[in-house]
Amino acid sequence: MSQAGSRVASAKRRDECPPASGSRIMTGLCIFWVTLSTLASILACTGFYLPYWIQGKLLGKADAYFSSFRRCNYPRIRAPHTTPEIVYECARYSSFWDIPSPWWQASTVAISFGLAIAVIGALTLLAAASSFLPQVLKKRKHTRLLGSLQLLAAAMICGGLVMYPFGWDNREVRESCGKGANVYNLGKCSVSWSSYLLVGAVALLMLCFGLSFCAARHKPSPGHEDPLRI
Repeated sequence: MSQAGSRVASAKRRDECPPASGSRIMTGLCIFWVTLSTLASILACTGFYLPYWIQGKLLGKADAYFSSFRRCNYPRIRAPHTTPEIVYECARYSSFWDIPSPWWQASTVAISFGLAIAVIGALTLLAAASSFLPQVLKKRKHTRLLGSLQLLAAAMICGGLVMYPFGWDNREVRESCGKGANVYNLGKCSVSWSSYLLVGAVALLMLCFGLSFCAARHKPSPGHEDPLRI
């Protein structure tokens, strides 16, 4: 009887182990997903707002930086027939229609929408991790929907980055990058570090999309209904 009882007990332990292991996998996936989503949103917002997408030289003596809707250091003429002076500051264009290229306008709109979607997705995941919306990660359709939104955000940010070089033929860029600046040709300018932040954000959002489908395959066991609780 004792041997039969021990065999039954060991069988029960074997049956109970996989759900606990699955719950730990689910917990790790979700924590990793939340962390990467938050990091992707921070990188995207920082890269979008800071105007260090491309770098050139203004009047041959001052660094000039451009993004799709902001620039750093620009010439100003106080009176007719006077030498332009350089204003050393970063500022956005006065209005959306003052952005010097329609491609830059389209890039601004596309990346803005992508950022909004990425931030909403990250905040939703943070709310789930903080137990404000614990039901979000309990259903596969919710995790897949969040992942699909992050894929859409990555596509929109990537689309904005692809459109941006089509506007490199505008007058302001040529003042800093030389007359050779043209579509997908920076002339004397170079790509600066904010662009790499946006590219990194796109890569992280794509990874988050993959993690969302991995999380959808792991259903929490009845004893671990909250996927973020070990």
